[in-house]
Amino acid sequence: MSGGNAENEGSLPPGRTESASARSGFAGLAAPKSLFRRRLRDYLAWEGRNLRTVTDWIVALYILIPFGLLGARYYYGFWHGETPPLLAALPTAALMAVPVVAAMASRPILLLEQADAVFLRQRPGWLRSVVSRAMILFAAVQGAKAALILALLLPLLREARGLSWGEIAALYPAAWALHLAAGLLAHNAVVYRQERLRPYAAFAGMLAASALFLWAAASGAAACLAAAAGLGAAAGFLMRRRAALSHHFEESAAADLAARMRFAALLLAQALDKPSLPKRSTRLWRSSRPLLPGFVGSWRTRRIAEAAIKSALRGSGYARMYLQFAGISLAATAIGPVWVGWIVVPLMLLLFAMWLRGLWLRFLNHAFPPVAAMDGVLASSACGPAVGAQMLPLAFVLTACLGVKVFASWWGALALGLPGAACGLLLAYLLAAFSQRKE
Repeated sequence: MSGGNAENEGSLPPGRTESASARSGFAGLAAPKSLFRRRLRDYLAWEGRNLRTVTDWIVALYILIPFGLLGARYYYGFWHGETPPLLAALPTAALMAVPVVAAMASRPILLLEQADAVFLRQRPGWLRSVVSRAMILFAAVQGAKAALILALLLPLLREARGLSWGEIAALYPAAWALHLAAGLLAHNAVVYRQERLRPYAAFAGMLAASALFLWAAASGAAACLAAAAGLGAAAGFLMRRRAALSHHFEESAAADLAARMRFAALLLAQALDKPSLPKRSTRLWRSSRPLLPGFVGSWRTRRIAEAAIKSALRGSGYARMYLQFAGISLAATAIGPVWVGWIVVPLMLLLFAMWLRGLWLRFLNHAFPPVAAMDGVLASSACGPAVGAQMLPLAFVLTACLGVKVFASWWGALALGLPGAACGLLLAYLLAAFSQRKE
């Protein structure tokens, strides 16, 4: 406290002392430590509000808790000899690609504000103190993240690769130092983006640090300790340079704002609707060719269902969401035990059908203005074919994968794939009928 007052008095003209009202005007911010704590508390509260915006009881009950329990069951099985052969055959360097990717995504949060150009830049001691504390916090967070990643990989390293506890203990400081060095190099690449060679040197340093870590992980405990020492020294040098950097303040504040907005952008990307620009050309189905066979229903039903399918396929996020559903479902069905597949396949098909039903409702509400509102009976008859046609590929692939695991032969894909596709189609029609009765 006395140091903060001395600094304040040193900034006044000679012969003048700071009045009591002026000293009380900065109550709670009499030292850089208080300013750092206040900004950290505000940042954590802001991230907490963003998390509560997208996570409610429904999401926790139907997504977070079931998949959390499923992941815990997999983790328990990995410790007791239930490791899939594909994961057991991976070398140590391939498993260490996980901390490398996490290190590349690391960014320090300096808790700087654009308004600091008016206040903190006039007090270099305060600015260095806030950035230094942010560097210490960054080091602690990266250490916890490296420990969490190695804890998740621990059964694979112990049971599948047979590494000793000493080798795993030597991996941790190397992973920690890699997170620090890679995060700071990525930060410097953004800060010095207007320079000629520094951004390229930072990217080259990130690749070199990753290659050094992978080589050390495949070479043994001594190489890991040597890599930890080298990467730690580089990280310490970068942290010291970052804390003492007095220029490039605007670039530093912009990089810090981008790092703070990453988690919020990830959380709110699916919760907020982005305005889409009008498309000038259509790449899929430029002509009105029929998609559904003639036995599906009347020609009006087929036309509306085909229009809904084409509208969904031409959407910007449809393919990404479809591939996410397929990838997660196939991974859980192929890697886990058979009994897990019997739980995952119906659950994912139900969630997928509900998502497709939501796309249908959005198409129904936006494609037809109130003046030309569609008949309710016609809309309900077109919902089943529109959702069912999109359900067929995923339902067949998931049940075929489960059939191969159940019967341990290729003909299991047909034994369960064809009935599974029929069940997916039936689920789409049942969901349409249930929604019609509810409305």
